[in-house]
Amino acid sequence: MDAKNLSGKRYGYGMPIVLGVLSLVLLVLSFISVQIFGKSCSLTFSTDEPQRAVIRMDPPSVIEVVGTHSNGTTLTLDLHAVSPGNTFVIVSEHGTAHAVRLYVHRTGIITIENYFGRCRGDILFSASFALILLAAILMLTERYRRSTRISLCRYENAWILGVLIFLVSLLAKHMISFFLLSLDGSAPSVLELFESTLTSAQLFTLLLLPVALIISIVISISNVILMKNEGIGFRNMLGLFLGITLCIGSVAPFIVYPLMEKIGLDVHRYSSFWVLVSNFLEDVIGVVMAYLECVLLGTAISAIRAAKHVPTFDKTHILILGCKITKDGGLTKLLQSRTDRAVEFARMQKEKTGRDIFFVPSGGQGSDEVIADGTAIGRYLASIGIPHEQILVEDRSTNTIENLRFSNDLIRAQAPDAKVAFSTTNYHVFRAGCYADELDIPMEGIGARTKSYFWINAFIREFIATLHYERRSHIRMLLAILCFVLPLETVIYLSFMN
Repeated sequence: MDAKNLSGKRYGYGMPIVLGVLSLVLLVLSFISVQIFGKSCSLTFSTDEPQRAVIRMDPPSVIEVVGTHSNGTTLTLDLHAVSPGNTFVIVSEHGTAHAVRLYVHRTGIITIENYFGRCRGDILFSASFALILLAAILMLTERYRRSTRISLCRYENAWILGVLIFLVSLLAKHMISFFLLSLDGSAPSVLELFESTLTSAQLFTLLLLPVALIISIVISISNVILMKNEGIGFRNMLGLFLGITLCIGSVAPFIVYPLMEKIGLDVHRYSSFWVLVSNFLEDVIGVVMAYLECVLLGTAISAIRAAKHVPTFDKTHILILGCKITKDGGLTKLLQSRTDRAVEFARMQKEKTGRDIFFVPSGGQGSDEVIADGTAIGRYLASIGIPHEQILVEDRSTNTIENLRFSNDLIRAQAPDAKVAFSTTNYHVFRAGCYADELDIPMEGIGARTKSYFWINAFIREFIATLHYERRSHIRMLLAILCFVLPLETVIYLSFMN
């Protein structure tokens, strides 16, 4: 389909601004909390005889012990920062030593185990992260509700649904981690938040792997049936290729490390540059696959909703989107089903409201066709008893966008205040409706059924076409993912370097 000369809709920046301000406020509050409470910490060690335990620091000039508490077989040390640096707090007893590494930042904040490890007051970072996710979910839900009230067929709907699916899974994982850590009286550190966010994408794709396998099997079976009935061709194998891509992409993050290890790269030492490369590749593949799967799920849900939708019974015109006709100028089964569905809707509306409707068969003449698609549809309508005065033929269009645009011009010339529906095959309703939305043509779609083996592969083609049509938006999103992952991975890498 030709999607040129369509200007994309610009949506408001209200949500990013609100989330940005909320994030900034919560981040400042979290830093203040850490600055107030983070200059001291407590460590608890298990010992047989706390009173006889030997406590030392290595080096001793970074941290000082300001208090000790014992309770049965546990020894708790209250520590305070002295000077920037890192040190080991070592508790020895009967020849056995327990050591914990502490970092003191220039601001006096003490973190445990690594440079961005846990510290007092850091619970606000975890709570803030959950609040931001929840706010984003609520705002996107409201945005989705408003968008679907305008039209079920909008590219924005599929994208919002995909993002919502991922954010809900991310929030669920974060809350589970927070709950499990709270059982030990702690909360995720900033570093653990970074790692959890990045690995959530890998977990998401891994959890969907069984679904991807089932989909691949179903698609493969439908593709075999399709090629048996429709012939072997690249277009008829798209579903199979997508299923294979989903399966390989879901496991790809988990083979990066062993693959780099096998070719002799040093991925064992935290200080090795190849550790950063390995983690970056794993997370980028995971996030990209999660994004693809979320968009696929969002598109599938949107397409199913659009295909099952029945327009309101107040229409003055119904547009029938043309497609290839037979060599003798008759309708193929696919095109006849679209036309019959339009007639069925007209009858339902007549029964419900008593209103008649104008039929607008649309489609020009292809190079290998004896007459225009619109003309062929018009003849079929007349043959089944539709009065000629209720048929308004559009016979110049060469693609769906022109179908919509040229037909709308004809309709508005006849009735400026017309209320229009369009009929097409069920898998095509969503994308055709999205084109209408982009053209600012208010229309509701209704879908005609098609064979199940054909529907699955056709939907995959529609999904790929949707990705292609919105390719600039998706490329920008993927670039944003790269710009998001690289700094986080670098922070994690540098944290272990210190």
